Amino acid sequence: MKVQVIYHSQSGCTEKLARGIFDGLKCEEKTLHNLADGVPETDGDVILLGYWVDQAGPCKPIRELAESLEGKHVGLFATMAFWCDSNHGTKALQNGAACVQEKNTVIGGTVVNGHMSRKMIDMFRSMGAGPHSANPASEARWELLKDHPSEKEIALVAERFNERIQLLEILREKGVAFPGVAI
Repeated sequence: MKVQVIYHSQSGCTEKLARGIFDGLKCEEKTLHNLADGVPETDGDVILLGYWVDQAGPCKPIRELAESLEGKHVGLFATMAFWCDSNHGTKALQNGAACVQEKNTVIGGTVVNGHMSRKMIDMFRSMGAGPHSANPASEARWELLKDHPSEKEIALVAERFNERIQLLEILREKGVAFPGVAI
């Protein structure tokens, strides 16, 4: 079974996660693609799409690729510099799934914490007052998440995708369709 890990990264968080997932995959045939290097041929049995969260959804390059996929088994992973278990994180994953679920089978997805890029921190600090401006809580969060995604988060995501890929292989051998995951 061929697995393609395709990602787009802004601050390096999604790339770190994508490389960790790729290294942790137990399949024999796998490829890693950074969309910054161009759009690869999507010929894998499983496509794992990685994105940084932009306005509660996938960044534009991943969204455009996701919307073009058809007949694939797709897994989603995302990074965001906010709490991954927040409503914002849930919505970001649901919006990613919405890009692919009509024409593909979603095998799973997850959002993990990422660090805030220095450029973004500087922008928020320069904003003055407002809902997205720097404040003591955001400054503390940025400091706490500065080393994310962590190795434990990366290993967990790789393990989850390995399980889903293994299930897909077992079901194929039995002639049973993967039921898809509602996100």
